[in-house]
Amino acid sequence: MAQAAQVTTVATTPAADVAPIQIYLVGDLDYVIPLVFPDYKIHIDDYQITMFGRKIVISGGSAPYLGHAGVLIISGKTGQTKYYEYGRYPGTGPAGRVRVGRIPDVELKGGTITESSLKKTLRDISAKHGQSGNITGVVLRGVVYDKALAWLKAKEAENTKATRQEYDLGNHNCVTFATDLAEAVGFSIPVRTRVVVPTAYMAQFQFSEPDLDYIFAMDTLEITK
Repeated sequence: MAQAAQVTTVATTPAADVAPIQIYLVGDLDYVIPLVFPDYKIHIDDYQITMFGRKIVISGGSAPYLGHAGVLIISGKTGQTKYYEYGRYPGTGPAGRVRVGRIPDVELKGGTITESSLKKTLRDISAKHGQSGNITGVVLRGVVYDKALAWLKAKEAENTKATRQEYDLGNHNCVTFATDLAEAVGFSIPVRTRVVVPTAYMAQFQFSEPDLDYIFAMDTLEITK
């Protein structure tokens, strides 16, 4: 079973370096990084209820505080980087489709990821998929890249299947997609309740795994164990 390695080997370049400080994530283990955009405003459709025998339409709109999620995978040996997400994107069949992001690969230096390249990738993801907001996540490590990519491609292939499971805002959504992948490749994930909210579930996940926090406005990245 893959294990989530604690990211204790985080170091900076020597103080004598005149270049901006780089943080290296050391080792050639692969990365699975479930991500949440905590400030993302999701769209909720109008819905209808019946009260006292009368049908009443409740207006939808943009809902704050729930967030949106995706998952980033990185090959620790090559730096190849992929981003996938699941949501109510346009298309045929039941609601709920997998979408692939076009993002830059991270840069490896001496077998480790440079902070600048990881920030560039996270910034690109946020701008294209996260309404240019902040990112929170957890960093999971293991020999899992090929298995993770195969799982993601299989889920993407289900976009064409009319029998695929339908999107459910409560328990079959963007964050369950990201953490289903983590579980499928062997990582432990927090217990789920009937309603799984991306922001709350990620906060729960960060209690047990190394945290990733990227602040979009300041372009700062912090990974803590």
